[in-house]
Formats: sequence, C-alpha cells, structure tokens
Amino acid sequence: MFTLEDVKAAQKRIAPYVLRTPLLRIPAMDPILGCQVYLKAENFQYTNAFKLRGATNRMLQLTPEERARGVVCLSSGNHAQGVACAAHRLGLDAVIVMPTNVNPAKLAGVRLFTDIKVELVGTEDHERAARAEELVRTEGRVMIHPYMDDAVKAGQGTVGLEIMQDEPEMDAVVVSVSGGGLITGIATAAKGIQPDVRIIGVEPTDVARYKASREAHHAVTLGKSSSIADGTLLPEADPGNYELIEKLVETLIPVDDGDIRRAIVTTLQVGKLLAEPSAAMTVAAAMAGGLPVKPEDKVCFVISGGNCDMHMLAELLK
Repeated sequence: MFTLEDVKAAQKRIAPYVLRTPLLRIPAMDPILGCQVYLKAENFQYTNAFKLRGATNRMLQLTPEERARGVVCLSSGNHAQGVACAAHRLGLDAVIVMPTNVNPAKLAGVRLFTDIKVELVGTEDHERAARAEELVRTEGRVMIHPYMDDAVKAGQGTVGLEIMQDEPEMDAVVVSVSGGGLITGIATAAKGIQPDVRIIGVEPTDVARYKASREAHHAVTLGKSSSIADGTLLPEADPGNYELIEKLVETLIPVDDGDIRRAIVTTLQVGKLLAEPSAAMTVAAAMAGGLPVKPEDKVCFVISGGNCDMHMLAELLK
C-alpha cells in the first residue's frame, strides 16, 4: 500500500521529467459550476495528460536488469503516451499495445516517439491484456500497468500533492475515474495533507464500475458498454483500488454523454482550456447539478488530459 511519503518521494524523483502544471482560478466558471472554481491543468503536461507522472515514477525505479529487458503496456491512449515518452527519455525499449479503434489524437501522440513500437490489437481490454502478458512471458518485458501498480499510483498522486501545496484550503477535489489509479493517488496525497478535503469521483453513467461496486459492497465487473469518454471504458473495478476508494472517496457521481459534451464546450469557451471527454467529466458533474458543493467552497476540477479528437470537437462546436 503506498502512502503520502511515497507520493512525496515520487514528486522529487520525477521532477526533472514532468511539468508542475498550474492550478488555475477561473472565476468566470463560478456561477456555472456553483462554487469557487479551480482547474488543475494536466492538459498542459508534456504528453497533454497526467499519465506521464506515474509511468515515469515506475520506470525510474526499474533495476538495471529490468531496464535491459524493456517494458510493455496496454492502453487506450494517455497511458500509452506516458509510457512512450518516459521510455524514450530513459532509453528503454518499449512496446505499446493499443486498440484498433484508438483515438487518432492519442495514437499520433505515441507515434511521435519513433523508437517506440506500437501494436494495435482488438477493441476489447482482455485482447490487449493477453498480448501484453504474452510479451511479458516470451520476451521478459516489465509490465507498466496503468492503475494496478503502487509506483504508478504514487506518481499520479503528485497531482494531488501539487493541488494542496498550491491551495492548502481546498474544500474538494473532483477527479475522473477509470481504473482508479488517479483518484486513489490524489486522495492519498490530498487527505494525507488535509484530512478534511473531500474527494469526489466521476464516472460515465454506463461505465460506473466503482459506483456499482460501492452499492454491491465488493468490486464488480460490468457488461459491455460505451461512452464518449474513451479513456474510462474499463468494465471491471480493481479490488485494491475499490478498497482505497471506499476508504478515501466521499462521493461517486455518474454523468452521461450529453453532460460530457456540454462540459467540453463550456470548459473551452469559458475556462479557455481544452479538455478531452474523460477529463471534462469533472466539469460535467457540476453542470448536471450533481456536485455536493456550496458557492463559497473552493473546488478543484482535475482536467486530466487534453488529447481531444479534433473532428469530434469540431462537431461539438458546430
């Protein structure tokens, strides 16, 4: 189990490799979201998403023998870019396993690193997982898992550390949820500094695996579903992250695709930030009226990434 001290160590370790992204106070959004709005702009990160943090922290802790064997990851996009960027910088051989229906913007981000191998495998998570596990077994590669690795989660937690360092009186932090690595990392860091800060998770209505797990009192796996938030389509709740979410996250809120579309446009038009669908879920929860906050509350909405398909964005703006 990782701790606040692990997150602090990660912050020092990855500092030369990642940006300390700004915490932006956006008063123009206050009347829309019903609170004092702060945006944590991870869309400004080197790979335009938070995933670089966890991938870098994990790979910096590889042994010389592990470095020589190379790494592999499976991802729908942002983790792939984080692993590709970190592996390129650290001189590691890497294979990135992505779906055949990958977001074009995210695939383009990975292909920027021409020394990194990309394999497009199926459209289901289990297909990519099988291929990645095959490469671990046959080539000895080290798996850089997007949300089931404590070193990765500690790296993601540096987002929460920065938020609380920049605004110690933050009342709540709203985080998009997929596998659970980001929200458990942020919650561990933020509550380690200020136990009273509230952590609010947001999931797509049709892929609300942790909300369903909370209702069932155990980690569940959902049936096949879809959402515009392509980075959050994992059907299963990780048991370890479920336990942390139960301990550290006060509220889980579902949002539908219509809410997410409106949030993308509002965040761009009013907040002047480009948020991809998975990132815009935090703003969507407030716009839909489901956020338990008051006008005087200081609330941070984590904009976890900005790798938006420009064709989709053009349709939304039109």
